[in-house]
Amino acid sequence: MRKSIIKKGEKYNNLTAIGFNYRDKKGRQCWLFRCDCGNKKVIDVSAVKSGHTKSCGCLHKEKASIQGKKNKTHGMIKTKEYKVWDSIKQRCLNKNHKAYKNYGGRGIKVCKSWLKFENFFKDMGKRPKGLTIDRIDNNGNYEPKNCRWATMKEQSNNTRNNIFISINGVQTSFNELAGIFGIKYTTLRYRLSVGWSLEKALTI
Repeated sequence: MRKSIIKKGEKYNNLTAIGFNYRDKKGRQCWLFRCDCGNKKVIDVSAVKSGHTKSCGCLHKEKASIQGKKNKTHGMIKTKEYKVWDSIKQRCLNKNHKAYKNYGGRGIKVCKSWLKFENFFKDMGKRPKGLTIDRIDNNGNYEPKNCRWATMKEQSNNTRNNIFISINGVQTSFNELAGIFGIKYTTLRYRLSVGWSLEKALTI
């Protein structure tokens, strides 16, 4: 019989080895373990040592139960609104998120009330088809007074890289003007950069 790779009394996560049992049909060494929940179970030693198996199964059941309770709280985890809310939190709070530098990294926050999904949904309601979440003040936080459901065009006009001008007292963006006059935004920007007047850049 090959030497055991663990000893009686050793603990791995929630499992404590209490006695050698046998080798299964595949030759794997199995021990009898006592779980912190009180259950005893024969488990493959390699799975326990690697951390793949951390309990008799009670941790998995507990995790599933917690997730189930979350689902029962509002029943909207799979909805578009929930995914939007979760994406907002990830961008602003998760430093490992690819977009964090443009949101949380530059000081954009989620208001305290919206850290709970139910409050976000109460304020914003169902997401209209084709619209996405947009901050009215692009440098402001995610909060009721600064957010709306908007079209991609509206969001494009609201980016912090866009340029705004005032015509007859009405503020508009170069991006919006390009669309109105039927020319490319990049073309308009180039014409202005080489000294064309706004009128000429829009009408030639």
